[in-house]
Amino acid sequence: MTAAERKEISQRIALLDRASALFDRFGTLVPMAIAFLNRWPTEVQVYPQWQVGESWRLFLSLYFYWFASFALRRAVSFAKGGIEP
Repeated sequence: MTAAERKEISQRIALLDRASALFDRFGTLVPMAIAFLNRWPTEVQVYPQWQVGESWRLFLSLYFYWFASFALRRAVSFAKGGIEP
């Protein structure tokens, strides 16, 4: 691999790192905005109401976005480790 290729790959990894940092910071706003627009209940409910209600969707989507953020951070760390000589 030439120095120019290594530099281009490093720039792409840095861009992915910035994007994953932004997603980590603001990613949970997406399910909150979807819940607000769909008028899902956003308040915390007790367990029996939570089972029959629809607030479980909000919590599930928050966890989904948190796991996606975690996966992006891990992908960036593996990419950084793989490019170094």
